[in-house]
Amino acid sequence: MALSDLTISLLLAVLPICAIIFGLYSTLRQWHGSNNRDIPYPPGPPAGSFLGSASILPKSKPWLTYAEWGRTYGDIVDLNIYGQHTIVLNAVEDAVELLEHRAALYSDRPEDPLIKLTGWDFSIELMPYGEHWRAHRKLFQHCFRSKASAAYRAIQSAKVNDLLYSLLTRPGEFRAHCKQTASAIMMATLYDNDLKPETTAYFTGLVDQGIEKAEINPNTVVTFLKTFSILRHLPTWFPGAGFKRSATEVKRFADQMRDAPIDYVGKGLIKGTLGPSLVSDLLENCYVQKEFDMVKRLATSSCVGGIDTVASSLASFFLSMALFPAVQKQAQQELDRVIGMDRLPNFDDRPALPYLEAVYRELMRWAPVFPLNTPHVSVEDDIYKGFFIPKGSSIVANIWSMTRNEERYPEPDVFNPDRFLNAQGELNDDEKVLTFGFGRRICPGRYMASSTIWLAMASVLATFDIGKKTDENGEEIPIDVDYGDVINSRPGTFECSISPRRGNSGKLIREATHTPTS
Repeated sequence: MALSDLTISLLLAVLPICAIIFGLYSTLRQWHGSNNRDIPYPPGPPAGSFLGSASILPKSKPWLTYAEWGRTYGDIVDLNIYGQHTIVLNAVEDAVELLEHRAALYSDRPEDPLIKLTGWDFSIELMPYGEHWRAHRKLFQHCFRSKASAAYRAIQSAKVNDLLYSLLTRPGEFRAHCKQTASAIMMATLYDNDLKPETTAYFTGLVDQGIEKAEINPNTVVTFLKTFSILRHLPTWFPGAGFKRSATEVKRFADQMRDAPIDYVGKGLIKGTLGPSLVSDLLENCYVQKEFDMVKRLATSSCVGGIDTVASSLASFFLSMALFPAVQKQAQQELDRVIGMDRLPNFDDRPALPYLEAVYRELMRWAPVFPLNTPHVSVEDDIYKGFFIPKGSSIVANIWSMTRNEERYPEPDVFNPDRFLNAQGELNDDEKVLTFGFGRRICPGRYMASSTIWLAMASVLATFDIGKKTDENGEEIPIDVDYGDVINSRPGTFECSISPRRGNSGKLIREATHTPTS
């Protein structure tokens, strides 16, 4: 059972007690920071009840509602949820100013009582700001900064070539191939260069189960438990404390996805059967338990943050090419002109392919994997644009709203790479990928993610045509896709036509994968 299913039972069980507590709590919060009460909070929807803005929070796709509130109240919107302030930023310039230029004030994470209960305190993404986080971030940057990520290119190239072969032989399963490619690259990089497909599938399944079990609604249970922290100490038998029993179940899956791959590496090192890998290199230099635990957290965080995100972007790439064939054709013409027709693209080609780079940037804008940035938290009171932002406020960057800014991106729902090119066909300076986040909390794996997505795009476009499927009368079948109501945004189920571009496409792919011609 997902933890969000228990929200109602939790609220009903403790609401009478908390109503009394909340009255005192609200009074104290109003008194705290009273020196700044002559400065207004940012505007936002009315919070007239005991629940504050929680009673009107959107139950699905909150980024759309936040964007609508931004048009009503302004780019900066304040939500009061059980007395906790959540500041939604709908404009890029505000996110850059607060989360980057004032990063010293806005790099913390919300206190989430469920993280430890569910075993998700391994996540570097969710760690509170401080020395513990800095040590993990330093290790992550050491392993995945731009120069370090170049060491994984051989794995990326091999797995992208495998993707091409899978598309050649089983094009209808392209969504599964996208997921397999993303997981194979990450698992081989982390755990074993020679990791068998069945072991990759097993480890990936553990990650999928761990994520699925941990699905929660951060605007309800988490905020409620944070506000009324005494509730986390309820015994499991107490009415409404079912969330603790569910948390124990979530933790079991979190422990499995964290420990099983590390156990595999440890046994492989002892037996001498392990191929080269990042984790094995790190473990051989671990001398105390603290260092060993850091490696486990690094590896699990990499899998959680780096598989589904890349797979989602690749799925959106196939969707965009099927919907916008003119863009596909122009990218293919550039590839043919620059690299010719007798080889596959490689990483060295990237600087010479500005239009394809613009396609990549547009993909990340058009289909941001994270419509909402993971919340930051203010560590001190602050004043911005005449508004008071109290200490402890959650700051949420609405990436969806930023990528749909019609002044910056006219006709934002149209896939148009020309947005990122000047009149001479050169790339402009709009190079920030918003979905990677901001400031000190920017995605540390962005270089590897970017290179994987780019190489897959280039290789697929060089060898395949992507289009809409046709019916028995030769008429194109429309594609109508909803991205669903998940934080890791991915297109729903859709079909498309994938066919070799040229007569030698199959030959190039088989040579690259060392597969004999049938």
